[in-house]
Amino acid sequence: MTRGRRPEHSREKILEKGAELFARNGYAATGLKEILEACEVSKGSFYNFFENKEQFAVEIINHHKSMELVRWEEEMSSLTGTYLDKIRQMVEMEIRKYDEDLDCTGCLLANLTGEVSQASPLFSEAIRTSSLEVLDSIEEDIRICQEEGTVRTDIPPRQIAELIWNGWQGALLQLKVERSVEPLRRHTATLFTMIEAPTLKG
Repeated sequence: MTRGRRPEHSREKILEKGAELFARNGYAATGLKEILEACEVSKGSFYNFFENKEQFAVEIINHHKSMELVRWEEEMSSLTGTYLDKIRQMVEMEIRKYDEDLDCTGCLLANLTGEVSQASPLFSEAIRTSSLEVLDSIEEDIRICQEEGTVRTDIPPRQIAELIWNGWQGALLQLKVERSVEPLRRHTATLFTMIEAPTLKG
């Protein structure tokens, strides 16, 4: 028998609430009972959408990544200045979000990467795919900056994207240790100094 379907927006709300829980508490520490209570759904309704908690977490990873990429593009389009200026402004806004809430869901992928990436092939593939899509997006941003002359061109855009992504993930882990956004500030200050085109350094 085909399982019943509920409105798609309800499913998205469950994913969004699940993302908040996993980001704040981690995957292992978030039980199904907590998920059901936070989402205000019954166990039957939950299983209409998701096979189990593992599949739920994988869909959260995919959903959260997609929403963040869309948000990044939309917010970037509202800013002014060079493309690199816009990236600076976006990064500054991200840091302010963490400063207001050190446990915000923006670090979801970093959290789950450290906690469950090796827990199962399903998790590993979901995290690997999401990370690659984020890297692709960063690489395209850097390519645009190189074309406008604001980022150095002696390093391939993919290598710069990996430097940005890996450094940001490391800074997020250090944020949790220090309970401060200073690791993010140090990382981005060093990063922009390293990648700026020589003509911008005066």
